[in-house]
Amino acid sequence: MANKMWHGVERLKYKWFPIINYDACNGCGMCLLTCGNNVFTWSTDKNAPLAANPGSCVLGCTTCGKLCPEDAITFQDDPKKFIGRLIRENRIFPEVRKELDARLKAHPDHIIMEELEVARK
Repeated sequence: MANKMWHGVERLKYKWFPIINYDACNGCGMCLLTCGNNVFTWSTDKNAPLAANPGSCVLGCTTCGKLCPEDAITFQDDPKKFIGRLIRENRIFPEVRKELDARLKAHPDHIIMEELEVARK
C-alpha cells in the first residue's frame, strides 16, 4: 500500500479511525454511505458496517459518527484536540497553503472577488 499523506504528514503515523459500538448500531448503513474514503465494508453476517480500512480514514474526520442516528460510532480522541496536536507537532500550514494554492489554480471557480460581490448588491 502506498504511503498516504495528510498535508505532509504520514497518515499511518497516527491512530484515527471509527470505533463501532455494535450494541448500539442499528445497521442502517449511513456510515458506509457517507464515508467518501471507503473506510467501511459491510458484514452480511452482522448486518452492520466494519471499519475494514482504518488507514483510509481522514485524520480528524468524524462525519460518520456525526451522522450515525444511534451514536454508535466514536473515535480515539476529541477531534479538535487531536488535530490541534497534529498541527503543533508537524507545523502543517506551509503544506496546507501549497495545497490550497494548487487547488485554487486548478479550480478558479472557487475564487470570488469580494469587491465585485459587494458592488453587485
